[in-house]
Amino acid sequence: MKFFLGMDMSCYTTSCAVADEEGNIIYDSRRPLVVPVGKKGLRQQEMVFLHIKQVREVFPEGYPFAAVAVSTSPRDIEGSYMPVFAACESFGQVAAQASGAEFYRLTHQHGHIAAALIGNEMPDRFLALHVSGGTTDVCAVEKENGIIKKITTLGETSDIAAGQFIDRVGTALGVPFPCGPHLEKLAEEGKAESLRATFYDMNVSFSGPESALLRKIEKGMTKEDAAATVQHCIAKVLIELIRRAQKETGIKAVLLSGGVMSNAWITAKIAEATGAKFAARKYSPDNACGLASLARNIYMENQ
Repeated sequence: MKFFLGMDMSCYTTSCAVADEEGNIIYDSRRPLVVPVGKKGLRQQEMVFLHIKQVREVFPEGYPFAAVAVSTSPRDIEGSYMPVFAACESFGQVAAQASGAEFYRLTHQHGHIAAALIGNEMPDRFLALHVSGGTTDVCAVEKENGIIKKITTLGETSDIAAGQFIDRVGTALGVPFPCGPHLEKLAEEGKAESLRATFYDMNVSFSGPESALLRKIEKGMTKEDAAATVQHCIAKVLIELIRRAQKETGIKAVLLSGGVMSNAWITAKIAEATGAKFAARKYSPDNACGLASLARNIYMENQ
């Protein structure tokens, strides 16, 4: 029996996963990086230190790996880089060398899209939206035999990402970081107000909605209404991006992934409006399951 390791060290989660020869995820371990109360986030050097410290807590033992796939950069575009992914690449290389395994350099974005493909049947060409704390990307994806062959970025955020919008508003409201789950709970009792985002083709700016909402909070808007307003704005923006991408490319099939897609209200609104598919909720946050799946598929193709 052969096994396939995926490793991802994103800004806020250390993750390892193992797939078997049949493509089943048989091991999935994640450890979030702890952000001290009151802080809005961590610096890159703090993240690298914490990943190095806790990778041993999530690393699987006792598996003879045939292939190892790791995220070595945030996105599949030239110049995409963060120090945390250098740590991931180093640990992955050591794991591959120790096992005599093949080693594949992929990206954090590959991992998210591949994780979303688990349990979702998609054509070999589809649109993918990667929506997280650091990314709001609209991409055209080409795949073959379960392997992502090409990711083409069609549009992105021109300033802050959707997840940053959530966290910045959440921090202003005094909820713990990361703020997504807390805002989703607050929004259940809130009434949304409309915010206007700025679009440039398939690119979007969230800075305007953020500034407008922070002003409303300063004037006394309730936490519940502010949380509902964030959700409403993000759902509206993503629906518009999907429609623009479909019109521009002629591609109808859409798959959404990333931590923001853990929000059940947002995903329900997008599904109702567009018929899009989503990563399973357990595969929406940062994880290494998609990378383990890709390690298996690439290895099998090479054989």
